[in-house]
Amino acid sequence: MRLPTSLFKCKQVFFALLIGSAVSYARPVFAQSAEDTVRVLEPVNITDTRLQTFTVGDKVESVTKRAIGTTDQSNLGRLLMNYSGINVRSYGVSGLSTASLRGSGSNHTPVFWEGINLQSSMNGSLDLTLVPVSFIDDVSLQYGSAGSLYGAGTMGGAIHLRSDAKVSPGLHGKLYQQVGSFGSRYSGIMAGYRYNKLSFRVRAFDSEADNDFPYFNVYRNREEKRQNAGIHQRGLLAESFLALAKHHQLALKYWAQDNQVEVPGVSAAGGEAKSTQDDLFHRAVLRWDFTRRNYQLQVKTAVLHHQLLYNDPVQSASSNQSTSWISEVENTFYLNATQWIFLGLNHTREQAIVENYGSQQPQRSRTALFLSYRAAFLRKIETSWGIRQTLIDQEWAPVLPSLALSYSANEHWHLRSKVGRSYNIPTFNDLYWAGASTGNPNLKPERGWSYEFGLESEHAPTENWQLTSEITAFSNLMDDWVQWIPLSGSGWSPRNVQQVWARGIEANIESTHTFSNTLNARFWGQYSYTRSTKEEVAAGGNPSELHKQLIYIPYHQAKASANVNYQDINFGLSGIFIGQQFTTGSNSQVLPSYLTCDVSVGYRWKISPTHHLLINTTLNNLLDQQYEVRQGYPMPGRNYQINLVYQFN
Repeated sequence: MRLPTSLFKCKQVFFALLIGSAVSYARPVFAQSAEDTVRVLEPVNITDTRLQTFTVGDKVESVTKRAIGTTDQSNLGRLLMNYSGINVRSYGVSGLSTASLRGSGSNHTPVFWEGINLQSSMNGSLDLTLVPVSFIDDVSLQYGSAGSLYGAGTMGGAIHLRSDAKVSPGLHGKLYQQVGSFGSRYSGIMAGYRYNKLSFRVRAFDSEADNDFPYFNVYRNREEKRQNAGIHQRGLLAESFLALAKHHQLALKYWAQDNQVEVPGVSAAGGEAKSTQDDLFHRAVLRWDFTRRNYQLQVKTAVLHHQLLYNDPVQSASSNQSTSWISEVENTFYLNATQWIFLGLNHTREQAIVENYGSQQPQRSRTALFLSYRAAFLRKIETSWGIRQTLIDQEWAPVLPSLALSYSANEHWHLRSKVGRSYNIPTFNDLYWAGASTGNPNLKPERGWSYEFGLESEHAPTENWQLTSEITAFSNLMDDWVQWIPLSGSGWSPRNVQQVWARGIEANIESTHTFSNTLNARFWGQYSYTRSTKEEVAAGGNPSELHKQLIYIPYHQAKASANVNYQDINFGLSGIFIGQQFTTGSNSQVLPSYLTCDVSVGYRWKISPTHHLLINTTLNNLLDQQYEVRQGYPMPGRNYQINLVYQFN
């Protein structure tokens, strides 16, 4: 098979950038002395990323280590639902869960693992239920458009997942065990070992749940038990690190997982559901880091392979698979005490084999060059700008620029603002689906501009009391929004419905208080108001949907959690309020609002200085609220979980 000329040119640019990188660290850049009137930026270390360095003006939220530890025997969807500002859309307790930020769709908030985009080329999203929290050490949420830094698809924001690159000396690890309501069980292990320059870490888990909980079917006006909603998951994450020399490190990571899911029916449909789905994926990434005081080079390559087998006794089974190859090189230059430059190149090739595509076996190649610059001056101001240019199958995508500014009025008050362009290409399903519902090969890419302005404050009312708060106003105008609309017959087809305007306000507050050496408390709260409406409707669209709220985007969302630690005992209380959501584009049908509360108590038993046992009991949905996150897919009532974690080092 002959490769197109453009691909050879892309490779030439890629290797030219590599050669330039080699020359740059062979001839170091010497930092200039800083004057008293400037703000000095600290050099990055090997664990820093573009997210930490070039997001001036962005709202970036980190999920706490305690929140990760509390849900480490659950999935990413549950973690983000309870401890972040993300709107998680879930088809039931074991069904598909996707993320939505700032009134955007699930394919506008990609998930990055070790800097690799995990979005499916087939449907443009990632099922958060299939990401075990025990495989993650760090979760960061980037709000708003991130196109110049991370490329197409980041119209609402991005979720960044990482595991710790540091492995403690000797042998250490954790053993996990959980039991809970409705036949839920989780068993897991983490073991790490470091000797001299070589480190290993392995994580594995096996979990299952019947999810046969009772509920009141409001559509059929009777008590029922959820059927065919079980799930069985098994996964492995293996990581190895090798320090080649003083400034060089190699890292290899492999993630494999098998997810067997029963697909329940819609509550209103009746009948007995017997469909099942088997998701199997393999992910591998190889990374080389070179770090000096004033320069950092990172080169990585990854492969993602996903197989999906759907079985339905009524219909014939279907099998789908997709593969993505990603190569990326990043250069970070520390020019002087106040200036940074980031230069990178990414090449991604995708292909899919799907029965519903008919004779089509689509492939797509994307090559992107991106540049960012950050500077600080006058001790109070920081600015950054970025730009990305992408070549998609020999066609140039729009240039994605961004400009951000932050101003520190004093040590307590900080202002930030950002404007950026966004872009999203149609998925393979959007373009090539065949059958009663059909894809649309004439779809145009989605494009838009996002704006935000934020105010942050940090105060210490007393020596032992820390108080931080933040409020952000945002506006995101998106053209050629892709939406599947009903055809004249019984099928559906995607169309560019023209223009969507998402805007709103977000507010966060966090308070930590240390009362004594044995007693401390933390409170976190979040509220968001989101208005996301169709402002223009293209041919084939429904004029009655003009200026109406998009489906499954609540106007109001609020979350809060409180934790008290006394000696080795921990008490936790969390609550989630989701306002009413419309289930039709004309806003004629409504999904009611709901409020859920969880309570937990935990104890840490120090068996010896190197051996600990953590015991935690959680009562979910304390108020026994009956609710649905997605219409026709009930969530469980009051239920419990008991977690055990044995830790040794």
